[in-house]
Amino acid sequence: MAMLVAWFAYTKLYFFLHPLGLTFDPSVFMYLTGKPDPLCGLTRTFAWTWRGDLTQAARVYPLGPLVFLVAIALVGYLAIAVLSGRQLTIVLPRRLWQLLIIVSLVALVANWTAKLIWLGM
Repeated sequence: MAMLVAWFAYTKLYFFLHPLGLTFDPSVFMYLTGKPDPLCGLTRTFAWTWRGDLTQAARVYPLGPLVFLVAIALVGYLAIAVLSGRQLTIVLPRRLWQLLIIVSLVALVANWTAKLIWLGM
């Protein structure tokens, strides 16, 4: 949970940190291929989402606002677990987990394709 909260803090401060040169460089994938990796833009989309500009957030990373909402829900879920001192679990049938993984992977590939072709990256 601490890593996710730190990530939220970093993305919240991104537009302050970036002009100071205190943000991360492009990934190794981008250095080697000249193309963005499948998660490229996630930091900036979170930063734009924090500012309430969902249009710009979606331009940077089409799935970004949805990923942001899922991450917020995850932080809430983990906070409940920590505060209650209990281990909370999500129980889903195996077939539903498989479907969730497949849908997530297809969405990631579609998002990456959009970045490479439609968004011209």
